[in-house]
Amino acid sequence: MSLPASLLFMLLRVSAPCDAQTRVVLVPFERLALPSEDARELEDATRRAVAALPDACLESREDTVARLRGAGAALATCSDAECRSTQATALGVRRLVRGVALGVGGKRSVALTVTDAQGSETRAQFEAPATAPGEADARATHALQQVWSPLVTARAVRQPQGSRVLPKVLWGAGGAALIAGVGFGLAARSTESKVSTNGGECATAGQAFADCFASRLDAGRRQARTSNVLLGVGALLGIGGAVSFIWELP
Repeated sequence: MSLPASLLFMLLRVSAPCDAQTRVVLVPFERLALPSEDARELEDATRRAVAALPDACLESREDTVARLRGAGAALATCSDAECRSTQATALGVRRLVRGVALGVGGKRSVALTVTDAQGSETRAQFEAPATAPGEADARATHALQQVWSPLVTARAVRQPQGSRVLPKVLWGAGGAALIAGVGFGLAARSTESKVSTNGGECATAGQAFADCFASRLDAGRRQARTSNVLLGVGALLGIGGAVSFIWELP
């Protein structure tokens, strides 16, 4: 990509509005035992690392500060990931990035927490020596790569798969139809066997033998037709269940 094209791409990326699917908010860092200048340096390094991620549209610090001021109680201190995820949803962002800049033991470090609006949360920590210019950016990038990708995996796992309800219903109904069809088929064979063996129970009907025989023969035919219909329906429902199952595969 040529230099002008690269600059144009960066300008478009910065100027394009973020949507809820890509918007990321990096909350201004808290600091502990560290001068405000150092904390801001570490925050800016982390901001550059987030902005470089291909699937993140980082909101400007000015917009974030204004948003947080307007949020008020909506960003009260949370003690669990579920609460922080609710905050991300309330702000209309994909992810919230929080950080605490520490100056403990003579070392500068950052504790990062990345919360996804879908409910997942990851953490990482990195050190950034003041004596190594540019090191903060490299270490922030490495730390974010560690906590960003697992969120993508967690969300993919958490995405609801096909309910599988329809295939189960179709297979259940198909199985019931097949069982009923087999039952009617056996009944038809039994009726046929009885009638064909010396007229069966109609043999004692006397003058009404013809009517009895016709009635039993008709009953056997109805049972056979019902069996064929149920077996056909059962087969179709089974095929429908299989097609539905394949359709719902992720």
